[in-house]
Formats: sequence, C-alpha cells, structure tokens
Amino acid sequence: MKARRSVSIMFLVFTVLIIYGVYATGQDTYVVKEDEELFGTWINTEYDETLLMSKVVIEPDGSWDEYKMSSGDEKYFKCEYTVKEKWTDSDGNTLYKIIIKSIGSDYVPYYVISKINKTGNVYEDLVSNLEMPEEFDPDDMLLHYRIYYRQE
Repeated sequence: MKARRSVSIMFLVFTVLIIYGVYATGQDTYVVKEDEELFGTWINTEYDETLLMSKVVIEPDGSWDEYKMSSGDEKYFKCEYTVKEKWTDSDGNTLYKIIIKSIGSDYVPYYVISKINKTGNVYEDLVSNLEMPEEFDPDDMLLHYRIYYRQE
C-alpha cells in the first residue's frame, strides 16, 4: 500500500514538474523585444472606401488596434495579441505567427501570419478564424490577405 501510494505521489510530482517546465520555458510563445519590426502604425489608404480596416496600430504592450479610416482616430477594433513565433525567410523578410483577440467581446481568436519586408516598410498579413496558417501564401483562398505601409 505504501509503495503504491509513493509511486502515485512521485507520478503526480513529475507530472506537475513537466507541465511547469513546458510553460516556464515559454515554449509556445515568442517573447517580443521593444524594437520588433512589427511595431508601429501601418496604413493603406486604398482601404478607406472598402470594408477592410485602413489603419493598424501594433504596440509593444500587446495592444493591436484597427481603424476604419487611415486618417481616423476612432478605434474600430481594440485587440490584444500574442506572438507565437518569429523567423526570417531566405529573402530577408521577417515573419510572425500571431493570435489576436478582440477585447470586450466573445469573438473567436484570429490567427495571423504576418510578413514585413526586409526594408521594414511593407506589412502583409493573412488572417484565419479557423487555425494558424502554416505558410505565407497570399493566393490561399481560405485566408484573408491585407497589405499596409509603414506610416512615418
């Protein structure tokens, strides 16, 4: 009985340590730095007359705000984001896998793969509300494509 109880307790302790180790290492989330290429104000004036958001503001504090008009100050979507992964492709572009959640609503999260060109002036993303895109493919008909330009 004692041996069985000791084995059960050891199993429980090891399970807790393994779970803690996975979360403590931040294995599932990329820790953003203050100077990420992602941060800034991105606009596309061509979207002003469409249903797409014309301005996206991404801050280091985890806020992601979208505006209907590129010159507007009224937030259309106030969101928070988590960067899951970051890498650089063979052309020198920086890519991110991001999960965005709208604040104050019960909306499902959006899964985004973003690409910033090597000069840091063009931001493109692909958005899905089903699952994280595996690769950046603007021709994928199941994903929503957007392009923005850095506002100086």
